[in-house]
Amino acid sequence: MDAILLCGGLGTRIRTLTQDSYPKAMITLSGKTILQWELEWLRKNSVKHAILAVRHLAGYIEEQFGKVFETTYGEIDISYSRETEKLGSGGAVKLATQYVSSNHSLIMNGDIITNFNLEDMINFHNDGAEIGTIAVTKMKSPFGIIDINQENKILFFKEKPILDHWIHAGVDIFKSDILNDFPDKGQMEETIFVKLAEQRELRSFQIETKYYWRSIDNPKDLQEAEKEWKGLETI
Repeated sequence: MDAILLCGGLGTRIRTLTQDSYPKAMITLSGKTILQWELEWLRKNSVKHAILAVRHLAGYIEEQFGKVFETTYGEIDISYSRETEKLGSGGAVKLATQYVSSNHSLIMNGDIITNFNLEDMINFHNDGAEIGTIAVTKMKSPFGIIDINQENKILFFKEKPILDHWIHAGVDIFKSDILNDFPDKGQMEETIFVKLAEQRELRSFQIETKYYWRSIDNPKDLQEAEKEWKGLETI
């Protein structure tokens, strides 16, 4: 299975760390860059070809990873889909389809740290008839939650609890034929995802809470991940 990694974003919310000197995906966490952790995770789960959709400081990424990258779990082949203008996630995926040769493709945001069992998701996707499978995870509140009664007395306080809401986990698997229907420009979540959901052609793969998942969107996310992340082998 080919994997498309979306690494072209500017990372404006984390610019205080990168200072525009390197891409967001190249931020270091526990001794490896985010992108390196993603490639390690993919190869651990038997993915052998990654297509890096790059734009912002693309040359920096290409210099670091080359055409073949040696992970802890073996080599992974690297192709580069270079945007010359901002295309959005949907346009970036469509541009990258020129390097796709597998019947099914994985799409992953370039700022995700996780160790869930991707092979379980692949099997789940293959067992279904739908066009796409979207990984989802329970949302962790960024704030403490307070319950108040009618007399305005606080009944309990929970610091950053897991909420009963599912969010997009930034990892998706699609039948490769549909990638040509992605927009030339625009966000996939606002276009093709909406269309496929209306057609009931998407199913969800729920990441078990025993696994780690975090999107590194800002310096606070990175700070918390540094405390929490134990690596790919730890559940």
